[in-house]
Amino acid sequence: MDGEASALRRWCILRTSGGKTLALARSLSAGGIEAWTPTRTVKRPKGPKRVKPGTRRPMVEIEMPILPTFVFAREAHVETLAALATDERSRHPAFSVFTHAGRAPLIGERSITGLREAERVAAELIAVAREHETKEEQRRARAALLRTERERRKALRTERREFTIGQRVTVPDARALSGMTGIVQASDGTSALVAFGGSLTMTIEAWRLLPNDLQAG
Repeated sequence: MDGEASALRRWCILRTSGGKTLALARSLSAGGIEAWTPTRTVKRPKGPKRVKPGTRRPMVEIEMPILPTFVFAREAHVETLAALATDERSRHPAFSVFTHAGRAPLIGERSITGLREAERVAAELIAVAREHETKEEQRRARAALLRTERERRKALRTERREFTIGQRVTVPDARALSGMTGIVQASDGTSALVAFGGSLTMTIEAWRLLPNDLQAG
């Protein structure tokens, strides 16, 4: 492997404060310097710890470094990085090039294999968490809809609807009676006896019935 190819594969090590680890990697990358630090995404509750009974604190995703304070940059940029580290006008977060015995040690891809694997596993875990959260949100939404529908039906059952004998009606929310028109035989305001032809005569709650002329309109 020649020197140029080696520089493309090896990394130098940069040190910064824990809170600036991700910011440094992003800043250098945006500036044209290939830099990387392994990351993971976690879910954390947001807002005050005390919430109303029956409610849950919203969750937010936070990206965090797996190896805080460490950022890796390609060997080809080591001289540029050394200059930036001491440049007071640099717009990058403060950092230093890690040295040992007066030299900047370089590491190959094999040395960071474990970190890449940790990043991959973390990505899989957050994907599973997102899928679970989505399913849970869908479950809660379905439960809320069911509660709303039950409340709607309960309210409708308290309504009185008067129908006259011989009035033509339909039952819009009954699939078995879709497209059929019935004739009111009797009605007490809460339910009606409806004949649909032949021997098919049913007692149906009044709130389910809709006058045929209104349906047509």
